Order: sequence, then C-alpha cells, then structure tokens
Amino acid sequence: MALLLEHLRLRRAASQGEDTLLAVEEPEAHLHPSLQRKVFAHLLREPNRLLLTTHSPHIVAVAPLSSIVLADSHDGHTTASVVPPGLIPPDVSSDLERYLNVTRAEVLFAREVIFVEGAADAYLLPALAEAAGFHFDDYGIVVSSVEGTDFAPYSTLLGPKAFNRPHWVLTDGDAANVEPTVNGVERTASKEPGLWRAKQLAELAGLNSLTADLAKGIEAVTEADLPETGSRPNRSPLIESAREARIYVGEHTLEVDIARLLSKELTATYEAFRTRRDSREAFAELLSAVSDGGATQQQQVEFVTKIEGIGKGRFAQRLATHVGDLDLSGRLTEIGSSPVNRAHSSAELGRIRGAGSILALLEDLSQAVRGIPLLSPASSASGAAAGKGHLK
Repeated sequence: MALLLEHLRLRRAASQGEDTLLAVEEPEAHLHPSLQRKVFAHLLREPNRLLLTTHSPHIVAVAPLSSIVLADSHDGHTTASVVPPGLIPPDVSSDLERYLNVTRAEVLFAREVIFVEGAADAYLLPALAEAAGFHFDDYGIVVSSVEGTDFAPYSTLLGPKAFNRPHWVLTDGDAANVEPTVNGVERTASKEPGLWRAKQLAELAGLNSLTADLAKGIEAVTEADLPETGSRPNRSPLIESAREARIYVGEHTLEVDIARLLSKELTATYEAFRTRRDSREAFAELLSAVSDGGATQQQQVEFVTKIEGIGKGRFAQRLATHVGDLDLSGRLTEIGSSPVNRAHSSAELGRIRGAGSILALLEDLSQAVRGIPLLSPASSASGAAAGKGHLK
C-alpha cells in the first residue's frame, strides 16, 4: 500500500498528472487495531478520491460521519444509507463521531442495537437475556450506553432519515415532583422525564399520532403529584404505547426497578464489596423496603446512594455475574409473577412491578430476532444446554 500511494503521488505530480480513484478492500486484514486507525487516518489526509470497504469498528471510529455509506443486504439485494447533509447539526455530528469509538462503532454493524443510559444497564441487560437462554452475540445484538439520557442524537443517527438501523431504547422513569428552575418557573417535564423522553423519540421517528397521544396522556398523568410510595396512576397505558416505537420506560431508576426480581443477587453483590455488619444490615433493610414496593422516595434515594458508593458500573459488573446463572422463569414463579415454563406476552411481562419494562423489551426483542418467546420452554432448554444454572 505504501508503494501504491507513492506511485499515485508521482503520477499526480507529473507534468501531465492524472486524477485517481483509490479503492481499498478491507485494509484491516492482518493489521493491529491501533494500526488500522493509523492507516485509515493517513489515507484520509491523502489527496485521493478514496473508496474503502471495511468491517472494522476501529476504522469506523476515525471516519467522518459524512463519509460513511452503510450497505445492507435484504432479500438478495443491497441497499445503501448515508447521513444526509443538514440532518444533524455540525456540533452534534462531532459529538457522534467521538461517540463512535472502537466499542460503540459496533452499532453500525449490529443486527439490532439497544441504547441504554449507562454502564450498569449495558452489563445487566445481556446477563438477564442469558438467564433465559438468549445470547445477544448469537444474533448480532449490541447494547450501547449513551452515558446519559439524551437519546435523540443516537436515535436520529440510526433512524429512518439516516442509517435506518433497527434500534431500541431503554430509559429510566425517573419520576419526580415539580422542581422549580432558577427563575422560579416550574418544569412540567421534570415530573415524568422518562415519559417525555419517549414522546421526543416518537416524534423523531415521525410517529405523529403516537407523539400526540403521549403528549396528551403525560400532561394528564402529571397533574397528580408523585405519591410517597409507588408511581403516579395511569402511567401504564402510556408506557405500553411507547413500546410501539421500541421505547421502554422504567418506573424509577434501574437499581430500584430490579430490586424485586433480583433481590438475592443484589444482596450477594453488595456483601461482596461491604464486609461490615452494620453496612450490610442497612442495605438489607433498604432492599427489603424497595423490593416490597413500599419504599419512600427518600429510601429509594438512599438505596441507590449505597450502590453509588461502590460505583454503579462496578456494582453492575459483579451483579451480572450472579444474574447470568439465574433461572429467570423459576425466579418469576418464585416472586409470584407467573407460572414457570410458559410463554408470556410482552404485555404480561410489562405488568410485572419494577422490572416489567426490561422484561418486555427482552420479550419483544426475542420475538423479533429469534421468532420465539423469551421464556418459552424452547428458550429455557437452550439456556440449560449452554450450561446455565438453576435455582437450588
């Protein structure tokens, strides 16, 4: 390649120079990842018209969004997608280019993408799927954290007006009562930010009817203050409606929502990091209140704060180890949510207190890529065959 580049340089510099098109097929072959980025960055600086094909996220990580043409095959033919000029503002485009680092650039090669808020979700979601015998890597599914709650740029990037890639969004409910701004004006969106995020994403997807229904419904729901325990009434129909756009909104925060389903695993994880008896007892007391659904808002905050003291990402790493060995069907029976070894609809799983939205997402995703329910006997058998343990 070095000789070819020098040859092209000499031809261009000749008295009767030639215009050239340099085509390179998969330059990542036999190259160390860091060299892949280095070589492609060098090619971009060359005064060539360049056509390059690649399967390397390392190369995509240093490619300008405006230069990417995403090719996909369907029913024997290939389609190509680009980010049209003007769709994404230049500053947001720069942010997205930084976002597409080596790991996150996988979203452009994935069959399905799940956008989540943070590292904790990214660790936990694949582990829960594995507990049902559903292994994401087998189906080209990538979970990608946006490190926050602003999903709009990422949903736009993979949306129908740009790369048009199948994607899902899992976000916390984060329900709260109105908090005044600096100038004293109340922020309606602060009451149910998770639902407002769903409305925004539905609007970006061009789902006008759903957007209008969500806006009207959220305004009605937020007329009530958040109760001391539990959630605002009439949220459930809105959450179910948001699923039509592949947007899954939790009740509170991730750690609170999984407390009932994964109380044993949460206990084991916390005790792996905290050996003091008083600390363990305090955590157990908070976990019990949160699991039972009777925790106050203050208790929920204290519960999450204890996990944050370890680090939410670090805690989730260890938690995922325990969750991967869980018999998910058995656990749902144990907590009284459903009989074991029976297929469940997304609506049924979505009604499970706490983790309902997470389970509904996994159910819909399983149906989309595997064509079988998440918790069907067939999926349970596949999990057992993969060596996954069961509750003793």
